[in-house]
Amino acid sequence: MKLTELLKHNRANHYQLLVIVDNSNDPHRIINALKDEGWKAVNVNKNALQLMGNVPMDKIRLRIADEIKKWVLSLPDKVIFYNPNILYSPDFGKLNPVSAFKYRSRNKEIILIMEGQLTGNRLTYSQHGRPDYTEMDVGELICVRMEDIDV
Repeated sequence: MKLTELLKHNRANHYQLLVIVDNSNDPHRIINALKDEGWKAVNVNKNALQLMGNVPMDKIRLRIADEIKKWVLSLPDKVIFYNPNILYSPDFGKLNPVSAFKYRSRNKEIILIMEGQLTGNRLTYSQHGRPDYTEMDVGELICVRMEDIDV
């Protein structure tokens, strides 16, 4: 499916969060295609570490969700989030990246590029039994594999 069509459909959704499953680790395919369209690309790992840089390790799990909410509000209306793997870490409270950005996507167009396995309306990260294993419901969102997008 064409990226322009995906974005058009995404704008019509209640939650304007387009989830792109990218196991090839090439977010720049989307970032480069949208760089002249007013989109801002944000490396989640890098920014989450900066947000939590002055927070004691034992307080990160309590504060990360609120800090991410405030941070997302400060960003422009068209954002591409990529590299969100740090959020799955038990040290960060095993945040679900879809949930972390879904609520804010009612007011902003958001693209979330992330690793995982898409099966129906479920997106899984890691393997069952590992500390970073996470299952996410993407039923209310447009979720597509990177290889199925025609840029």
